[in-house]
Amino acid sequence: MNTITKILIKGVAVGLIASYVKSLAEPPLQKIGEKKFPPKEDELKLRGADVTHQAENMPPAVLAKKVYSEITGKELSYNSTMKSMKIIHYTLGALIGVSYIFLTDKRKKFTAGEGIAAGTAVWALTHGSTVPALNLQGKVSEMPKSWWVWEFGSHLVFGVTMEQTRKVIDKLF
Repeated sequence: MNTITKILIKGVAVGLIASYVKSLAEPPLQKIGEKKFPPKEDELKLRGADVTHQAENMPPAVLAKKVYSEITGKELSYNSTMKSMKIIHYTLGALIGVSYIFLTDKRKKFTAGEGIAAGTAVWALTHGSTVPALNLQGKVSEMPKSWWVWEFGSHLVFGVTMEQTRKVIDKLF
């Protein structure tokens, strides 16, 4: 198997597994965040602020609705929004996983902190900058404190999961 094929297979696997674990971590982290830092009612209405009760308001869902509306001139149904959101979430996770494997194959320093640095970088490049700039989420400065617990925390979980999965898969290849 050539190097590119290995990177693609490993990266997709790492990204999909990390995305799945991240999705499992978000609701309990939101509960912890809201217990420690109770949000105001209007804060939870911000785009991207409430993964547990307003999944249709999360950035991938907002993106899916915008694209569908631009293309068709119609509103995307709730069920189709939820399906589209998962497709976007896992596709992005797989792409990030491929990038991570490519980078870590070249330089092991990208595994810093057992994946914590990678999770921080992924958060910074998405929810910390690009996602709000594209108006898919509220401004970072306006998000409730509880959001930081689950959104930033789940990205740390994502990074650590990528690194631990990479280690396991490296033993297989």
